[in-house]
Amino acid sequence: MPAKLTLICLIHLVNEKDSTNCIIREAIGVVRKENNTSMDLKITSFISKSTSAPRWVPVFVPENVLRLIGKFTLEEPPQGILKIIDFIFNLFLL
Repeated sequence: MPAKLTLICLIHLVNEKDSTNCIIREAIGVVRKENNTSMDLKITSFISKSTSAPRWVPVFVPENVLRLIGKFTLEEPPQGILKIIDFIFNLFLL
């Protein structure tokens, strides 16, 4: 089942971890659903420490607004939590 997902979320909380080759940033983004309730998204980015590596994902901080766009395919209907791995990030600063 192919699908396209587009979300706009507000970054609420950001944690940063350091590893050998990259910096791992985990964020909680808040999305408002159609029924006027909110949903939390866990967003993880891996930023290379190498200055020669291209940076495809912006460094997000609390109160940033992100637009998440992704295409994915489900081979069977989800039974629990749906995990989307690949997104294109656009950063909007207010």
